[in-house]
Amino acid sequence: MRAVLRIIDAATLVMSWIAALAVVVMMVQVTADVVMKNLFNAPVPATLTLVANYYMPIITFLPLAFVERIEKHVSVEVLTATFPGRTQKHLYGWIFLVCMIVCGFLTYAVWIEAVSKYNAGTFEIERGQKIITWPVRFSAPLGYGFLTLLFALKFVAYLFGAHTRDGGQSLRAFSEEIGEAQ
Repeated sequence: MRAVLRIIDAATLVMSWIAALAVVVMMVQVTADVVMKNLFNAPVPATLTLVANYYMPIITFLPLAFVERIEKHVSVEVLTATFPGRTQKHLYGWIFLVCMIVCGFLTYAVWIEAVSKYNAGTFEIERGQKIITWPVRFSAPLGYGFLTLLFALKFVAYLFGAHTRDGGQSLRAFSEEIGEAQ
């Protein structure tokens, strides 16, 4: 389990850095486009297509597992905060299973869509330029796939007694315990 967690940590960190780089490149390109359009009446080619079809999907999907790994997804606990600690632990544990199933279905659905776009050789034309758009479609299955795997690990950790929220045992500590027991 520790090796799998290390792989997930490394992969999600790389995907997050790629997403962060995409944010920076997008900001530079959009700024250059605005400046070039207003000062020289010569916008940067393909800016709209690249922002909509490359940067935004990368920024949206690649860091999903990283955000869950550091437990920073939006969480509204109005009702559950009043539950006893033991009840909260079990609620979180079984929610990991539900999230794993939902993300698994999402992974499958977006994978089918990505393969379909790949097979069709999807592209867009902006100002007479052909821009291939199918490669970035694989960012969604990649992001959801790692998120599914992370939820599966969290559910297994829950089944073996770990708790990953509210000061409980972390997934990392649990994986180290499992590693020592082997």
